[in-house]
Amino acid sequence: MDKLRITPYLLCLLLFTSMVSVAQEGNVKKKADLTLTDLEFNVKDDFFKSMEWAYKGSYMQFQQTQNLVFAGLAVLSSLYFIKNDERISKQSIAKHKNEKLFRLVSDSSIFFNTPIMPMIFYAMGVTRNDRKMVRFSQEYLATLTLTLIETAAISAIPVHQRPDQNDLSFWEKAFRGQSSFPSGHVVGYSVLSFKALQFYGGYAAILPLAFAVVTAYERVHSEKHYLSDVVASGFISLLASEGVRFAAGYKNNHPLYQWIFNHNFSIEYIRKDKVPGLLASFTF
Repeated sequence: MDKLRITPYLLCLLLFTSMVSVAQEGNVKKKADLTLTDLEFNVKDDFFKSMEWAYKGSYMQFQQTQNLVFAGLAVLSSLYFIKNDERISKQSIAKHKNEKLFRLVSDSSIFFNTPIMPMIFYAMGVTRNDRKMVRFSQEYLATLTLTLIETAAISAIPVHQRPDQNDLSFWEKAFRGQSSFPSGHVVGYSVLSFKALQFYGGYAAILPLAFAVVTAYERVHSEKHYLSDVVASGFISLLASEGVRFAAGYKNNHPLYQWIFNHNFSIEYIRKDKVPGLLASFTF
């Protein structure tokens, strides 16, 4: 049997254990006297709170100037790549020596499009009395839900068909429209990388981000998506993540995340000597 034909669950276990090891920060205490009634109550309450953040994040992601800039970049980059998709796709389909490994990472991404990982992190946070991990799992679930809904909705717009429409799996045809724009496979890893960065910093985000990049490459390489599809997925994940963060109002984000995303950014319309213009200010 080919050494690379290992079950995707081992890959999921690798990513999960690396995330857990980074998340251990010394302030975790085992929760005593945790009854089943308490757990059921918390699950129900926290789940609906996550769905509330997903709903509010859907419109709050466009109420911040910084996110509007990201949205503008997303539109411009998508239009550029859509125009050049055919040329880029032809250059990306050459055989790659790590093709089987890349396909394994890409296929495993479907697991991360399910609520299983947020549920695991939530259970760990509750049993360890780690409110930070519970909060992480809630925002993770909310962002994943919002991103998948937006991805499915946008795919109903007839942007373009897949480069190769043959041999599509169930996951490539279900839960989405006929357009391949944007990619659903990239979502699971990209959402996890943004939320891991927000709560636990760069080291926690490295592996899911690497998997997101590998998946994006494999989807273009296998002619299941164009480059514009995977780029758009990354931007959608980022905007949804920020929308949920604004909706949840969590302030104790990792310093690296705050350095990258928490800035005072504004654009104002001005007139000087009867000449209109824009005044942009950006401060750390």
